[in-house]
Amino acid sequence: MNGRLLWLPSCGSTNDEARVRSADPAQADVVAVATDAQTEGRGRRGRVWFSPPGCGVYLTVIVRDRIAPAHAGVLPLLAGVVTARLARDLGADARLKWPNDVLDAGRGLRKLAGVLCESRVDGPRLTAFVGVGLNLRTPPGGYPVEVPAAALETDLPARTVAERLCFAFVEAVRALPPDDPFATVVPAWLALGPPPGTPLRSGALSGTFAGLAADGALLLDTLEGRRRIDAGEVELVSARTP
Repeated sequence: MNGRLLWLPSCGSTNDEARVRSADPAQADVVAVATDAQTEGRGRRGRVWFSPPGCGVYLTVIVRDRIAPAHAGVLPLLAGVVTARLARDLGADARLKWPNDVLDAGRGLRKLAGVLCESRVDGPRLTAFVGVGLNLRTPPGGYPVEVPAAALETDLPARTVAERLCFAFVEAVRALPPDDPFATVVPAWLALGPPPGTPLRSGALSGTFAGLAADGALLLDTLEGRRRIDAGEVELVSARTP
């Protein structure tokens, strides 16, 4: 991995910190920003990401000029795959939920990690900020009721996990075929995704999981036929509680 991982004792958001560093020529060697405490962590669609000190690792990798803007959607899928593989190496039965949640099948499909990708496009050049929040240890008071989360319960220091995750993701990006990066990522995602036929819901649309399209879109078999979902929230219906 060329470049350095910048470790911060705490910060508002690693995605925001990564944006600042990426715009500063004096910090051009910074490839990622990480911490174990965020005060303004956020998830997809503006949600707050529960980031208590000492219980997780929060990492944003800066991907500069390696992915064409048209292929930006491969990055959240790849981040999910890399994070799930690391979680499995650390003992979790990690599975993926489209588009980019990592769940623990051994703990009721509760969320172990989430991914937030943001980007800046300048003509044909894409700078992406790939943020990952990974739960390492359950907070002393537990997770809030509204946060159905699980943790790895590892004794590894957060910085060590951040370094492993950063290295694995950077190497995975480098290995992508430039002409069709989805060609390797989609099969890798499917190997960790839900079994075909898993009941899903996206908004008012219900059906069963039918795989991913070649560009990473979700395929859902409904009573009206197969539907393609390019964005939005997806719920595992079988994981719902009354």
